Amino acid sequence: MYTLEFLNKEQIEELFDQEAKDVIGYLLKKVLFSQPELIEGEKVGNIQMTKEFLESWVAQALGWKVIGAGNYPIDVYCPEKMIGADVKFLSAKVNKDGEFKNGTSNETSLSQKFTSTGVNLDQLFKEKKSKEILDGWVDILIDKIQKPIDEFNLDTIYYFIFIRGGDSINLAVTKVNISTIRNLSVSKLTDTSAFISGFINDEYGNVKIYKSKKRMELRCTPSNLERDNLLIKWDFSGLLKERKAMNLREAMKDKEKFAEYLKDNIDGLF
Repeated sequence: MYTLEFLNKEQIEELFDQEAKDVIGYLLKKVLFSQPELIEGEKVGNIQMTKEFLESWVAQALGWKVIGAGNYPIDVYCPEKMIGADVKFLSAKVNKDGEFKNGTSNETSLSQKFTSTGVNLDQLFKEKKSKEILDGWVDILIDKIQKPIDEFNLDTIYYFIFIRGGDSINLAVTKVNISTIRNLSVSKLTDTSAFISGFINDEYGNVKIYKSKKRMELRCTPSNLERDNLLIKWDFSGLLKERKAMNLREAMKDKEKFAEYLKDNIDGLF
């Protein structure tokens, strides 16, 4: 058993039912509408949104509560179901057809502030003490996960991992198995990082400890998650590509025409 066990699509949809998916879809349409008009010659980029922005929408979608505290181990929770979740947001590369490329996403933090342990991480790396490096992080991680369990009387912690790629936003959900964290091991140690074994299935990503950033970080492999039916997707193919270059300064000179432009764009999305 891995520390992070991925739910399949059907299990994800037990949490994110149709109403929840519709709420997230509404969010993404609003985000699409808020993307800047293109400057002449500018290429269409990825959808831009922040993780903090997403947390409130997840709470709205599920009917859960927002923690509302910065740097707390979870972002949303449901007292009735005794469930809490940490919302993650990743980006991954896609090919010209909008399909995920092989390889991993960018990173998201699992744990940080190693300096609070009073142990010198740089020195442990210098001395290649892989067990001591991992033990320090394991203690931090267990304390981090146990805190909301105790304070909110929770049974289960999930990671809601949103993955942006091209014209789509995808969601993977993992259940956190806190009982397995003491069984983690270091599979590879370099001068700058430690690769962790047992945290996640290697097919679906990796977890590393970075000496310089003093962080434990997660990366996912979305092409494999999609292959194995471990994602749900909100697809906006074509909507971003329909955006045209516009000189907003010039457009504002004809307020009536610009109002028609706005109405057409809103009607096109909603």
